[in-house]
Amino acid sequence: MPTVIVYWSPGRSQEQKQRVSQRIYAALVEDGGARPEDVLVIFQNIEAGDASRPGAAAKPAED
Repeated sequence: MPTVIVYWSPGRSQEQKQRVSQRIYAALVEDGGARPEDVLVIFQNIEAGDASRPGAAAKPAED
């Protein structure tokens, strides 16, 4: 089962998530040969301070 996890900052609307998931879904079905019923797209919000890049400290969440 193709599973795609999209990590991004909060604030996207349900409409934006739907559009993005449809494009991912289409790519996996049309170009990847996946069965439509097997595609799963998961959206995971990453809050400020939850991640960092090499050489850079994570930014703390602002209150």
